[in-house]
This record gives sequence, structure tokens and C-alpha cells, in this order.
Amino acid sequence: MGRFWDKPRNRWLLGIPLGGFIAFGLGMAALGTANYAMHKTSSTEFCFSCHSHEVNIRPEYEASSHFSNTSGVRAGCSDCHLPHDNWFELTWTKAVVSLDVIPELMGKLSTPEKYEAHRAEMAESVWREFKHNDSKFCRSCHSFDAMDFEAQERRTARRHQRAQENGETCVQCHYGIVHKLPDNADAILDNVFSEADE
Repeated sequence: MGRFWDKPRNRWLLGIPLGGFIAFGLGMAALGTANYAMHKTSSTEFCFSCHSHEVNIRPEYEASSHFSNTSGVRAGCSDCHLPHDNWFELTWTKAVVSLDVIPELMGKLSTPEKYEAHRAEMAESVWREFKHNDSKFCRSCHSFDAMDFEAQERRTARRHQRAQENGETCVQCHYGIVHKLPDNADAILDNVFSEADE
């Protein structure tokens, strides 16, 4: 064991520990930079830096109960649209979502009229995702286990208990909370939840 700590005979061997420390330092710096970028690009203000979000989504969001409510808890874009409990899933989702920049740059949603023309397909896409992941982003803040059914209105408590017993997911009842609904919202939702799971 003592020979392990002896001064190496070849001078280039001295560079191995030094190289290891440098690689470790660079890795830490890269990871810190990636986490910082991930945090900054997950902010609601970053989302509103896109023209279509600033013009169409910000007014809807700021008029919603997720922005202003009696409890004083504010949910941002990332709370409802990004994973919270898995860094690798978050990284993958952020990479996929970054492709949304392409239609933004091509002007697909550049006016309120164009945005309205695509509102139904965007809503359907999100509702389909929430169906398949059992509204997991909602459940990072809201869970049946944490609900005090006694403190809820009787009708609300019964509905939540029935949803829990039947394995229903949040978006089956709670939709259009933040975003304006498309004209055919009920038909879209019925279609999404009537389809068999793939």
C-alpha cells in the first residue's frame, strides 16, 4: 500500500491526479451551467418571451386562479407543463418542447387570429398528454391524499371522492382553468377520453 503513495518514476504520471481534478472541476461547472440554464428557461417570464405567449397566453394566465387566488399560491407555466421529480425526464421534455420555437419563428401563431385557429389542436395535444400521464403535473401540487374532504363543499368533496374511487384524472373535470377553451372543447375532451389507451 505504501508504494501506491510513492513518488511515481515517470513525470507524466504526476498529471493523472491533476487531470482528474481538472476534469472533475469542468464537469461540475458544466453541470452547474446546465442546471442554471434549465432553471432560467423554465421560468414563466422566459415562456412569455415568445411573441405568441406574450400576446395570447399572458392575459389568460394573469386572469386565472393559478395567478391570483385566496391562498396566495401561484403556479407558473413549468408547474403545469414540465416534470418535477426526474431530472432526465425534465431534460428530455425541455429538448422536445424547444422544437416549439420552429412554428414560432415561422409565424404560425404570430397573430391572435392564427393562434385561435390552432387553439383546438394545442388543447387536444395537452389534454391527451395529461390523460396518458394521469395529470401528474397537476398532482405535484394537488393530491387526493392531501385533500381535506370535510373542509370542501359537500358537492366538491363527493366529486373528488368519486373521482378517486373511479381512477379519474384531474383534466377530466378541471380544464380551461388557465387557458381559454376552444369552441368545441367538450367534444375534444370526450373524444380524448373515449379512445382506448394505446
